[in-house]
Amino acid sequence: MVAISFVLAVLVGSVVLLIAHAVRLSRRATSDAVSSLAQYGYGAETAPLTTQRNARRAEGNLALERTLARVAGRLSPADYEQRLRLRLLQAGLYTFRPSRFLMIRLLAALTLGALGLLYAGGVANPVMKLAALFGAPFLGFMLPDTMLSMRIKGRHRQIERASADLIDLLAITVQAGLGLDQALKVAAERLEGPLAQETRLMLNEIRVGQGRQDALKRLAERADTPTVRSFARTMAQSESMGVPIGQTLKALAQDARLRKRQYAEERAQKAPIHMVFPLATCFFPAILIVAGGPGIIALTKALAVG
Repeated sequence: MVAISFVLAVLVGSVVLLIAHAVRLSRRATSDAVSSLAQYGYGAETAPLTTQRNARRAEGNLALERTLARVAGRLSPADYEQRLRLRLLQAGLYTFRPSRFLMIRLLAALTLGALGLLYAGGVANPVMKLAALFGAPFLGFMLPDTMLSMRIKGRHRQIERASADLIDLLAITVQAGLGLDQALKVAAERLEGPLAQETRLMLNEIRVGQGRQDALKRLAERADTPTVRSFARTMAQSESMGVPIGQTLKALAQDARLRKRQYAEERAQKAPIHMVFPLATCFFPAILIVAGGPGIIALTKALAVG
């Protein structure tokens, strides 16, 4: 019993130390932050100079991060880290390193594994003990990936809803005489949300010398929704074939509004299905109690008297 307690204490202490190092990793070197912000064009024109002590600390934290990331990478599929780079961009985490995400997965697995080990020590049922010992680390390892997928799905949903407004605004500004890049800049300034961020990122890529077709392709990869894919593909074809952009945007705006209306109708048709579970668990039992309760009480009293 003493040996088990000692092992648990060592394991919990190790997890606490790793979490403390993970918290310190958020204080990255200023030079890295400035380079990341400059790469994606999100401000930070000036920044204080980092000290040599902070630089050494950042290098040590980064070495620890990469070590833990290599361990987590061996537990993941072969191409997971390559797909993770794109998924982090799709989630809007532009400056979040894949190695840091892999480290978080490993720390989550160790934390839940330690909790599962503590729980298994006080459970007599062998099935529950095995579930706690093996299920808790697996759950901790998969939980960050599931949360990332949920963030990507929610962000893509917001982008799809805002795509029609963006294309409408682009069509109006281009027909008013602005160029496509200037129209994109005006639209990104007027709109808010994930789609405006992706538009600003695309404009920054064009400003640093990337071709417009390549920038549109990367936009479609980050914002992987039907409307954005159609917009990027059509604009690239229009530019390569010399078709007037105003007519193309007008057709795209009509198609985007139609797709938005169809999406709203689809959501409305699914609403009754989504209402079944709340009705079955909340309303119907209360209605049955109110409607049948007095009759059951009266019947019980009659049988007791008889």
